[in-house]
Amino acid sequence: MTKKELVDLVYQKRGIENIVTKKAVSDIVDGVFSELINYFIRTKIVKNKIPKFTYPGFGSFVKTKRASRPGRNPKTGENIQIPALETLCFKINKDLKNLLNNRRY
Repeated sequence: MTKKELVDLVYQKRGIENIVTKKAVSDIVDGVFSELINYFIRTKIVKNKIPKFTYPGFGSFVKTKRASRPGRNPKTGENIQIPALETLCFKINKDLKNLLNNRRY
């Protein structure tokens, strides 16, 4: 799904055609993702507070830190050191996972 498809679906399926414009819906979607990006960029990973965004019924995004590790350049075969980095992990909500797998509990 693209951003345009998301905006179109929200605009059509929420019955808001008479209330807001597609441009306003697009600005809201942009604003939500911009705030999420800023949140994960500015927050630091500490022992007792891990940056996390949870959306009920969908899942959670968690900022994690990968340690530095040895690797190999596939082109040259040379041993290299892959630097430590921060990344986001996604954990799907149990209910959504069951719906995706056609399980209804």
